[in-house]
Amino acid sequence: MKISRALHTLALLVSVVFVLAFTVGKAYISVPGVWDAEAHQIQQIRLDPLVSFEHYRVWWGPWFNLLGNLALFFPVGYLAYRRSVAATTCFCLLASLSVETAQYLLAAGYSDMDDLIFNTAGGFLGAYAARLHKSPTTVWMFIACAVVILVPYFALGVAPR
Repeated sequence: MKISRALHTLALLVSVVFVLAFTVGKAYISVPGVWDAEAHQIQQIRLDPLVSFEHYRVWWGPWFNLLGNLALFFPVGYLAYRRSVAATTCFCLLASLSVETAQYLLAAGYSDMDDLIFNTAGGFLGAYAARLHKSPTTVWMFIACAVVILVPYFALGVAPR
């Protein structure tokens, strides 16, 4: 079954909002018990890959980062896939690099090599999944999941003082 242009456009829009909310937006909205916005109001580049697995504050932090970044860009890769997994993966790499650059320029988070690696890997997995089977049901599922996560994020998130 073919995915309509309107559904695809809606899914892309929701995905962009989702990615920006959980990357650049983390510097402006605190989620109690998960992260503090003020901790993300920083302008820093971390170039050492996987160093977060050696130095962490809580044991689950690096795993939360890894799985969160994979999940963040999986829909991007899925929706961006056309004919080539490699080309889609390159697109996801450039999209992730753009987000990391925006975070640095806006002093809105850590610009991190891990994020670039994990986001690109998530995009690759999404593109590969789309290559195997792309369906409107999966696209609707992405939209529904994103909305279910975004509504409380914006509703319960606390802006720093």
